[in-house]
Amino acid sequence: MAGEEGTAVGLRFAVLGPLRGWQGEVELSLGSPQQQSLLLALLFRSGRHVSGAQLIDDLWGDEPPARATGVVRTYVHRLRRVLGAEALTSVGGGYLLAVGGGLDTARCESLLTEARARRADGHHPEAAAALRAALALWRGEPMSGLPGPYAQRQRREWDERRLTVTELCLEAEVDGGRSTESVAELSAVVEEHPLRERLSELLMLALFRSGRQAEALAVYRAADRRLRTELGVGAGPGLRDLHGRILAADGSLAAPPGRTVLLLPPEPTAPPAAGPDPTSTVVPAQLPAAAADFTGRQAEAEVLRAALREPGSVPVAAVAGMGGVGKTALAVHVAHSLAAEFPDGQLYLDLHGADGRPTRPEEALAVFLRSFGVVGEAIPAGLAERSARYRSLLSGRRVLVLLDNARDAEQIRPLLPGSAGCSVLVTSRTRLGALPNARFAELPVLPAEEAVTLLTRVVGAERVAAEEEAARELVRLCGQLPLAVRILAARLACRPGWTIARLLAKLTGDRYRLDALRSGDLAVESSFRFGYDQLDSEQARAFRLLAVPEVPDLSPAAVAAVLDLPEPAAVELAECLVDCSMLEISARPDHYRYHDLLRAFAQRVGQDDGQGSGQGHGRDTSRDDTSRDDSSRDGGGPAAGSGEAWDAAETVGALTRLADHYHARVSAALGTSAARSALAVGEYLGVGALVSQCAKLPGRPAGAAGALDRLAELLLGCCLLADSGHATRPLGHAANALLRAALERGDRTAEARARLVLGRLLTEVGSAPSALAELLRARDLCTTHGLPQPLLALAHGSLAACFVQIGRPDEAVTGFSAAASVWERAGDRRALAAELLNLAGAFTRQGRFDAANRVVDQSLLVSHQLADRELESRARDSLGTIAHDRGEHDQAVAHQRAALALTDPHDHRRTGRILLRLGESLRAARRGAEAVEAAGRAVDALTLDGDHRGRGLALAALGDALADRRFGGPGPTGDLARARSCWAEAHGILAPIGSPEAERLLPLLGGGHPAGPARQRWPSWLPT
Repeated sequence: MAGEEGTAVGLRFAVLGPLRGWQGEVELSLGSPQQQSLLLALLFRSGRHVSGAQLIDDLWGDEPPARATGVVRTYVHRLRRVLGAEALTSVGGGYLLAVGGGLDTARCESLLTEARARRADGHHPEAAAALRAALALWRGEPMSGLPGPYAQRQRREWDERRLTVTELCLEAEVDGGRSTESVAELSAVVEEHPLRERLSELLMLALFRSGRQAEALAVYRAADRRLRTELGVGAGPGLRDLHGRILAADGSLAAPPGRTVLLLPPEPTAPPAAGPDPTSTVVPAQLPAAAADFTGRQAEAEVLRAALREPGSVPVAAVAGMGGVGKTALAVHVAHSLAAEFPDGQLYLDLHGADGRPTRPEEALAVFLRSFGVVGEAIPAGLAERSARYRSLLSGRRVLVLLDNARDAEQIRPLLPGSAGCSVLVTSRTRLGALPNARFAELPVLPAEEAVTLLTRVVGAERVAAEEEAARELVRLCGQLPLAVRILAARLACRPGWTIARLLAKLTGDRYRLDALRSGDLAVESSFRFGYDQLDSEQARAFRLLAVPEVPDLSPAAVAAVLDLPEPAAVELAECLVDCSMLEISARPDHYRYHDLLRAFAQRVGQDDGQGSGQGHGRDTSRDDTSRDDSSRDGGGPAAGSGEAWDAAETVGALTRLADHYHARVSAALGTSAARSALAVGEYLGVGALVSQCAKLPGRPAGAAGALDRLAELLLGCCLLADSGHATRPLGHAANALLRAALERGDRTAEARARLVLGRLLTEVGSAPSALAELLRARDLCTTHGLPQPLLALAHGSLAACFVQIGRPDEAVTGFSAAASVWERAGDRRALAAELLNLAGAFTRQGRFDAANRVVDQSLLVSHQLADRELESRARDSLGTIAHDRGEHDQAVAHQRAALALTDPHDHRRTGRILLRLGESLRAARRGAEAVEAAGRAVDALTLDGDHRGRGLALAALGDALADRRFGGPGPTGDLARARSCWAEAHGILAPIGSPEAERLLPLLGGGHPAGPARQRWPSWLPT
């Protein structure tokens, strides 16, 4: 984030939470979410020229709208009016934003640099203070709510950075003598990230130094058990070593002398706007009492206040959100804060009548007219006359009208005043897009810390402080839904003898959780039911069906598959559910997801409706809501009389269609680089979740999502494609579930595929012994039971790749040769040519360069015969690797540039890896400036791809190139400083995932220099 100091004086921005900006002390209105996404792309490139084409790619990826260029220009024009023309300028067909250092991420980087320097000097408490100050900069999910591929990538990157800073901070505190104080936080972080071994090590050390040796040993056992269960691998060397030292009561583990840590406060933000001066109260004053424990929502409240104060015509502010999210509480809170600004009265009406029927506009108008003394025969008879009398009565007055639980815009429109001076605040489950002069606020669930604060205000600070970890878990199980938190808090408040842990024990499973979320007349399920009963039969069926697959989110095509509808019709239904707050837009653009509790309700109501429970199954739009008969209430389900029939016909059908959709996507991705690059990380997560769900369904050897082996084939395809940094955990969970199901059912082919997935994942994370065991078993299953030839070839090739990883090139040559022979017998020339390139890599490791060249030439011949540019690119890249290892660096550069020219530019992963190797060859050839440029491009490409480990390696290579003094530039000192920044960032990425390259970076971070062009090797079996 370069930028020229002093430009656009007074502008500063915060992105580690909702995007906010200030000019001096005045907060700026930054426009729509998509406009803010464009601003974000410029902020992270402050001081650099950004082309219009790049911004289009940042906002829409591969599917920009027809007039994307015009939309970008419009956003830029609006931002100029907010930020000032001097801050955002047009340069050469693009744009340049100059905001100096006024970004909270820059403050975070500065604090990290300070902390590293303090640690290097042995000042651990001071380092911890700097890191605490860095953590305080996060205000929830980074860049929350911003759409587009670029915002999604940055959100993922800064979420990972927060975890890294947390780990560094806890490490500094433990080393600084605050072991006892760190135990609670470490326990919570370990629970949240159970596979991050360094966190378990820190917790063990903190417990040991606190005199809790038995608990420290228990942490080791729990960590080892988790790793074996989820990945099939035991504890790593760091955990094992610490475990042994604790058992031996190693004196060197004793805590260092303690120091007092002064925690720095977070950077100041803009001061809140001064509240109104409530000096008068006049009739009608109908606002309900404000909640005494109202918590959070400052940003949303300010948006609503600003909208209601808008001069000119009658302003309307509408709050939408799911049931139980706190729309009414927020609206009442805002209305009370503005009451003094509306001296002629405040009207309130709940438009969802006590009998469950929406209040008709003429009924609402009669209530409001009586509030101003119009009674009896003076109230006009018809809707038009009542509306006219109401508007005449409000003309010239300043009245605030609060309309709660509105059904739709048609219900609201007759209740709007007709002249300026009045304002209207509306809450609704539905997005009321047809309201005139309206400003909309979408209300999400509470951030975790605010939800804990709400619990504390009801239950009491002492009880929550005594069980902080249990309180956080309680809030998580509530999905941070304010109504759910308030219900459980009320149960605790009425039972002073209960612990929070006791209440937690009652929340086992989603269905039981819904039963527990009930207190007096408050019930989460009732709130959800209110929204569900307003759906028509098609919408109700979609609501139930889309909740069947327990996946993180669904794309439009996946929604169509689950609903068994054409995509336009399916998306229209999904958007209707979003508009009714029964479904959410996920962090991925144009994807849909459920809140956890809403999914549980949808699954319950699907079974209840299938059993003919009579609790309502969506409204039938063909008749009045008050005259529904039972025969119309099957919600579109095919078997309304039987819950078992619903489960068999609908649940299994939905899972089958979704599995087929994923299978087609993955099969296409295995075929072409363009389709591969179109697959997103979320789809790998979805496949993993779906396979886990289907594998656990009982009693259906060939059911749920088709044959078990088809699920295994789908999972293996994802494993061949996915970046392990994002996909290891879900794919590992799914492979273990699939393996158990295959063993129970005696499906040898599915078993072999599941073991292949586990072996490849274990190879990637460096657990060679466990990987070898799985891969050998997979190969033996293929040979013993005559399984399909492609599966045998994959088993041989995967086993050989594992041998490469552990430095056994002779066995790798044997394995790749066996795989090539199988492909040759099967007649798959392309697979044979790809395997020959893996064999060439193994030959190169042996130093057999002539043999490597010969097999690459064979592969090249096939690529030319097939006119396969991707295969030819891989072959040229292999020739570059061979030339580099022979010391022919200029020749290596020529081959790698040729490979790059043949590569699909949208295949960011392959492009990034070639650029990484090209940078190494350029550096070895003493072409330093070109090496820096290639390594920098590698960082960009692998960041775009979401390849976490690849980005870390590219940053390390960029640091090496910058530190090399053999090229002209700004000078060695500046280059070395930049290099160390790159190495530090690379180490922060590679160390937590256990990448062996992280060790090489440690002496460089301590002030050393790279000893020549160290080669970063990719595992040869990875698809490139």
